[in-house]
Amino acid sequence: MDDYNQGNLVQLNDLPDELLVLIFKNLALEDILTCENICKRWRKLARDPCIWRQFAFVYSGKPGQSEVSDKNLVIILTHSEIIFSLKIQYVYNYSVIKDVVEKCNNLVSLELVMCRIGKNFEEDIKKWPHLKKLSMKNSIQLSNNVDWMFPFNQLKELKYLALSDFGLTLNNCDSLLDCTKLSHIFIEKIRDLDLEFIKRLISCKQGKLETLHIYGGDSVDDCCLNMLSKCAHLKDLAIIRCENLTDEGLISLVNFKELQHLQIWNNNNFTEMILLKVLGSSNLITLQSLSLSRIKNISPIIVDVISEYYKKLKFLALYQCPRIINTDYEKQLKSKFRNIDVVLY
Repeated sequence: MDDYNQGNLVQLNDLPDELLVLIFKNLALEDILTCENICKRWRKLARDPCIWRQFAFVYSGKPGQSEVSDKNLVIILTHSEIIFSLKIQYVYNYSVIKDVVEKCNNLVSLELVMCRIGKNFEEDIKKWPHLKKLSMKNSIQLSNNVDWMFPFNQLKELKYLALSDFGLTLNNCDSLLDCTKLSHIFIEKIRDLDLEFIKRLISCKQGKLETLHIYGGDSVDDCCLNMLSKCAHLKDLAIIRCENLTDEGLISLVNFKELQHLQIWNNNNFTEMILLKVLGSSNLITLQSLSLSRIKNISPIIVDVISEYYKKLKFLALYQCPRIINTDYEKQLKSKFRNIDVVLY
């Protein structure tokens, strides 16, 4: 009490810079912006990059979101050097996108969602060689009938890539192999990729790959599934078109040890016996989500196995499985899966 009366209580400003930065790091964005206006010291510390790396700013052209977007835009313009993560959505004028993005020199994460992207983005993207995440999901290209040649080999730090139906062609796909840190790949909307390229991609990513969403079709065969089964860290696999896969490839799924999410769509070749063996394997019953849409031989007995043993399952899709849909068994599914979403159409 004597120390208190003598004014020996430590004041906030007596703390070293490192502790103040740690405190700021646990504040909400609005509070950090307030701290900037307290004094010159606080302004400098509140702009420490380690604080701002945790924030992702969204600029949206969607009606009803303009107030938040305008507020974020002001922050982007006044803090451009410490904006590291940016998401732009529902903006259909590429010049507007460019005006916002080009102000941020140090981006490590860029998402363009539901946007219209100009071809000169190929050159603009070179501005951020340290990008770790690039997503263009559900965006469209402004220039039709033109091959887009994104220079993936210049994005050496890239870990996460999500493309729409453009951006990866026979002419630039090999440059993706130079992204040695790439571990999350979403290319499920890109068709007509070369099968040999996909095999090279899987081969060079076997030690890193955690997520692969791919269109499939002629770009995937049984050998690809076998190679994927050797990816020790693979947690999320989606193959949208599986027409070319057979039981020989499907059986490889029993060797997946870390898989948490699996989508296998569109196949008439898998036999009920092998489907039952694979989906009853101990490595797959720990799945959190499973989609078996348009798989011809998914039968009631297979779904019974899933309902009995898949205790961690939170999502199950059985979209247009002919041996399930419009049958008496379909009516029983809600009672079998009370704790998850069952998708049936």
